[in-house]
Amino acid sequence: MFDNKNEFLRDCKEIIEVKSKPVKKKKSFRNILIFGIIFSMIGGFSIGVGYKFSEDYLAGYANNNEVVKEDNETKIIDSSLTEKVNYKRSESAIADIVEDVGPSIVAITSKVRVRDWFNNQFIQEGQGSGVVFQVNDENIMIVTNEHVVNRAEDVIVRFYDNKNVPAKIVGVDPETDLAVLMVEKKNMDKEISDKIRAAKLGDSEGLRVGETAIAIGNPIGYNNTVTVGVISALNRKIELPDKKLELVQTDAAINPGNSGGALVNVYGEVIGINTVKIADTKVEGIGFAIPINSAKPIINELVENGSISRPYLGILGRDVDQNISELYELPIGVLVADVIEKSSADRAGLLRGDVIIEFDGKKIFSMDELSQLIKNKKIGDAVKIKIIRNGKEKKELRAVLQEKN
Repeated sequence: MFDNKNEFLRDCKEIIEVKSKPVKKKKSFRNILIFGIIFSMIGGFSIGVGYKFSEDYLAGYANNNEVVKEDNETKIIDSSLTEKVNYKRSESAIADIVEDVGPSIVAITSKVRVRDWFNNQFIQEGQGSGVVFQVNDENIMIVTNEHVVNRAEDVIVRFYDNKNVPAKIVGVDPETDLAVLMVEKKNMDKEISDKIRAAKLGDSEGLRVGETAIAIGNPIGYNNTVTVGVISALNRKIELPDKKLELVQTDAAINPGNSGGALVNVYGEVIGINTVKIADTKVEGIGFAIPINSAKPIINELVENGSISRPYLGILGRDVDQNISELYELPIGVLVADVIEKSSADRAGLLRGDVIIEFDGKKIFSMDELSQLIKNKKIGDAVKIKIIRNGKEKKELRAVLQEKN
């Protein structure tokens, strides 16, 4: 049943909730039922949320494992500390905004070494966008999407003057799809580097559906392309194979190469980092951006540490809701579909088929609840986990949360 277990584990991280079709008939043997649920989860995982994301857009870009730490303290320019620019509500307003923000948007080319079926090695290029968020005397700091620079050996940044400059990867965070790059001014003409300015980062907390949204980026290599739309929805939960993101939805066109570019409001402030679009012949005008308020703390930590530290339990599982509980005679909670070897869960004694009903004194009803409780803990925290084993045996285990690599 778990012949594809290794492949499944590569595609999963921490905890992934997958909705499966309800089972109409009650089975007779408990163990068959439990593993039937686990099997249905694996099958459902490949379906995801029913959306088909553009393969070229989400994958196939390069990545760089090199981490460079910057000694100079870097902070994000927060628009709350600066005066808002009141652009005139006229036909030229969008043009004024683009003229102001344009020098802060860059095109990114990532290069990754790959092999074909005949083991021949060649260089594959991927394209994306980035936003300058800080400029100091020595360096220019840029935020982009992690999938833009994933596995890249070389990263090239092109500024508004269309000249290419090498960049270093400061840090990446696959879980939030964010990465920080650094360009050294010594590699640029002083006349050009002096004109580069940091974009103003706005406040995505106060966004309203229907507000104007301006996307600026590098779709299919066309540098500083501008598209205009509105904020279509807020707090959209999008599930990808290896992550779950809560994003801002917009109908401003976001295409391959726009990844990492800016979503800007009518004040010329960056309110989101463009990340994905739905690729389906049946829909049009559905793109997503990472809210800038979610991005800010990640950017700062990547600049300071080169990575993001998160606590980690180490299970794969799914919800046992009221319907599944009645159908399979299981307690309501989280069914453990698998346990990652040498993880906190493994060392605590959690087994596949266990149902987690309580985590550190709080009852568990869903994956989202368990995941949030883990995120609220610190690395090294000891937690008590109550489980039901074999459908009836109640146990209490103690786990020490490890750092998620």
